[in-house]
Amino acid sequence: MLKGYAKVEGVYGNTDNQEIRSLFPRKKVLKAGKFLIGVVHGDGKNKTTEKRVLDEFEDKPDIIVFGHSHIPYLRFDQGTLLFNPGSATDKRKQPYYSFGILEIEDEIKSKHVFYSNKNE
Repeated sequence: MLKGYAKVEGVYGNTDNQEIRSLFPRKKVLKAGKFLIGVVHGDGKNKTTEKRVLDEFEDKPDIIVFGHSHIPYLRFDQGTLLFNPGSATDKRKQPYYSFGILEIEDEIKSKHVFYSNKNE
């Protein structure tokens, strides 16, 4: 559906069906201006989600966007911005639904938007 509005980039996650897995890779790297953006779901075992997503990329991108936990997350790790937008549809134990905005020009600007009713 989203492809009717704009170009769609994405990766599959641990609960996606075979149809989604056939359309998207497990991880990818995108270029936005001078910045590289790693995208990965972040599921796995034996490490924190943050450690798993960092270990996915041998050459560390400027930003890693990930999900899996549905927990909004924004912090730098050795020069790489780790960004989890949270979830606009399934907040789980979080107090609010959320999504993320990345503005990429000469620098990276990132923020979360939080709201309490997903039907608003």
